[in-house]
Amino acid sequence: MKSKKKAAGNDSGANLSATNVVKNNPEQRNQMISIAAYFRSEKRDFNSKDDLADWLESEGEIDRHINSFSS
Repeated sequence: MKSKKKAAGNDSGANLSATNVVKNNPEQRNQMISIAAYFRSEKRDFNSKDDLADWLESEGEIDRHINSFSS
């Protein structure tokens, strides 16, 4: 039972480390936003040309996700 608690603690530390890497690496953050924006557009079968809206919504989503680990 104790080993499971240690493993969970290690996973949590790994998530915080990964979050810090993303926070300190704008290129990686932009890549994540780009991928999320692509999937938003794909959901609409690429019918709408509102790339800026896809980017801004994705940016908010990624930033919320990153910040949720540091709170």
